[in-house]
Amino acid sequence: MKMKRCAQCHGRLGLGVRFRNIWNGRWWVHLSFCSTQCERLYELDRSEASARRRWHSFLVRGGAS
Repeated sequence: MKMKRCAQCHGRLGLGVRFRNIWNGRWWVHLSFCSTQCERLYELDRSEASARRRWHSFLVRGGAS
């Protein structure tokens, strides 16, 4: 059987495993994290990517027109 890994650091999951179900816009993604720190880093990366996409679409539309 394949070992489950952390969604952020890809380390082994131990006794303190944390599970999250996150909606990605189309379906639910089931993620496991080895610690609260990895969970926070994953959310930070995700929010920064979302902000980057919003900024790029703002520039493509031509700003505040």
